[in-house]
Amino acid sequence: MRVLIVAASPEPISGLPRDVDYIIGVDGGYETLLNHGLNPDLVVGDFDSFTGEVPIDAVRYPSEKDVTDLEIALEAARGHGATEMLVYGALGGRLDMTLGNIGLLEAYPEMRLFTAGQTARLVGAGRHELPRQANHYLSLIPWKRANVSIRGVKYPLDRHDVVSHEALTISNEWAGESADLIVHEGMVLVLYVKK
Repeated sequence: MRVLIVAASPEPISGLPRDVDYIIGVDGGYETLLNHGLNPDLVVGDFDSFTGEVPIDAVRYPSEKDVTDLEIALEAARGHGATEMLVYGALGGRLDMTLGNIGLLEAYPEMRLFTAGQTARLVGAGRHELPRQANHYLSLIPWKRANVSIRGVKYPLDRHDVVSHEALTISNEWAGESADLIVHEGMVLVLYVKK
């Protein structure tokens, strides 16, 4: 099941996918959905970033809690059988929220984060085909540390140890139509970044 989740980042969203099975609006993300002509199946949040009229069937939470509104939405998506979560409006804005949302990729590997010209997901051990995206860099950032092989790129690696405090795997480029990332150990944050 493909679930679209829209959170409340102040970053503008130019377009949202419509080929989804279920839609969740998170706090101010509800308004973003309405502005794009989409009606959510579920609306959650504490609504501290929403100034309009909260829908009567919204699931409201107190503003003082131990989880973020996005975590509540991700759990709800899992509860509805999500196998793929497309999350918009979770990057940009407050740095603490952005870093926290990127950290959620470890707990929700079925999630992808989207913002203007950029996509982020976290992958674990195994082979991952990474199709070329025109006018984008391919950055592969180790989640603390990893051992990887990268093929089909301008700067390949073979069973190389990489760590998050080095920039070795940032701003790579495709050599062909697809790149291969093989994660031998650890996890890697895969970023498509618009040039």
